[in-house]
Amino acid sequence: MMGSKIQKVISGSILSAVLLFASCSTTGKQVKEPQPGLAVNQLAPVVRSADTPSEGVYYCIFVRSFADSNGDGIGDFNGITKKLDYLNDGNDLTTSDLGVTGIWLLPIYPSQSYHGYDVDDYYSTNPDYGTMEDFQNLVNECKKRGISVILDMTCNHSSIYNQWFIDSRNPDDPHRTWYRWISADDPQYSINQQIWGHRVWNQYKGYYYAGIFASNMPDFNLDDPALRQEFKNVMKFWLDKGVAGFRYDAAGHVYNSAKTPAGTNSVEKGVAWWKEITAYDRSVRPDAYTVGEVWEPTSTRAQYMAGLGSDFHFDLGTKIVDEVRSGNAGNNSFANGLQGEYERYSESNPDYIDAPFLSNHDQNRVAGLLRGQVPQLKLAAAMYIFAEGVPFIYYGEEIGMMGGKPDEQLRTPMMWNKPGKDKLQATWETSRYNKKTLTVAEQTKDSGSLLQFYKRIIRIKTAHPALYKGRFKAVNTGSEFISSWAMECDTEKALVLHNLSPDSVTVQTPAGYNNLPMVFTTYSGSAVNSDGQISIPPFCSVVLAGSK
Repeated sequence: MMGSKIQKVISGSILSAVLLFASCSTTGKQVKEPQPGLAVNQLAPVVRSADTPSEGVYYCIFVRSFADSNGDGIGDFNGITKKLDYLNDGNDLTTSDLGVTGIWLLPIYPSQSYHGYDVDDYYSTNPDYGTMEDFQNLVNECKKRGISVILDMTCNHSSIYNQWFIDSRNPDDPHRTWYRWISADDPQYSINQQIWGHRVWNQYKGYYYAGIFASNMPDFNLDDPALRQEFKNVMKFWLDKGVAGFRYDAAGHVYNSAKTPAGTNSVEKGVAWWKEITAYDRSVRPDAYTVGEVWEPTSTRAQYMAGLGSDFHFDLGTKIVDEVRSGNAGNNSFANGLQGEYERYSESNPDYIDAPFLSNHDQNRVAGLLRGQVPQLKLAAAMYIFAEGVPFIYYGEEIGMMGGKPDEQLRTPMMWNKPGKDKLQATWETSRYNKKTLTVAEQTKDSGSLLQFYKRIIRIKTAHPALYKGRFKAVNTGSEFISSWAMECDTEKALVLHNLSPDSVTVQTPAGYNNLPMVFTTYSGSAVNSDGQISIPPFCSVVLAGSK
């Protein structure tokens, strides 16, 4: 219909670059210079400018499942170190790596459980994962590649085997007040209090201690000044080793009303605690990045933004999956709703940093929710990566790994290659869900694979300031099939469009975004004509971006 008016949305110089390099595959090869023209519709090197711990894209690693260096079946620090070039080799002129700028390590401390959230010692490493020297080497190698490392830290509870708790069982020990101990007749509490189907208070020698998650996870009393100081000592210990910050576990529960005296403003006290600890983190490392697990409605999550600075955007992944499944954007309802959430965050903390994700270690994996359909998985990935803030990729999500409850099946080993073909393959758990999932090695060979797509969108995200530090604004194209928004910072603006439909859709470029060059499209059929009409193929994402 648009005939000869259609032109690729690329400047003449970039178009020349595309023609010059079109016959060359850049996958896995180092070239002499970045190729932003090629990167519009295929994997090609670009200059990635996101370079602080609070910018870019993070990758979540369950150490036990990622890479095993010593053949015991359990992933370890040295295994991750040997796989770092998969995550980011530190060279913008290669395309064999994902290109992530940070990693979040699930708990690395000594623990009696496989998951590690019940910590025995906050100053040591899990011997299954390696020594402190192994960990330090991992951090050092990450630094060489421009990868920030943040650690999972639980300030809500410890293990019952933690020496602090063991000492606290003695009513006369100074550690007694580090935990929430009460007597049966304390009028401020009810020893029959329940949460999530189990009792909060657990008996020990005539007294009771709180454990909102489980009896083997006794809850701290963060009102104790000595404990607050001890946690600052813990943070400094790890920051001094080169970590860039922390993911704070159960951040919304440190003053949960189920374990605090009647009348306690649990949110207010929780926010005050996080303000104190994150301010301390930044006093040790000014660019420290801290992000909290606040699995609560937007209004509560927004309040915690004032203390944590960054929250995981729970339920965003569910909304994206629902949007992709529906195939219809309505009146741009997803983007409008997201803008409203960002506005609420801003009221609480103008400097907030969102942390979007599709699924995590506690949720059914997104590939299963979208039934392994690669076009839809690509669309979902682009929708959260190209939104505001610092996106987090759960390991294996980039190859479409599947998983469902119980939790062990959400955390099965990373799939590097077919059985027996990768010496670093972890084997501690066998997946029930991934018999048809293609491995890293298999997807690396396919330019159209989900893995190669993740490499592309991560590069675009980290190359454009509007995308990695810009603010979000819903922009309606008038099409019920297009979910769209703008991203803007002080130097650049971008227009992001997603076609949810199985058919091609043509829309008019919204006012204010004309003449922006196309910097990304999922499929090469995307085009803009001389009248500013954008043609977008099915299940395709498009990004236009340029200087202000």
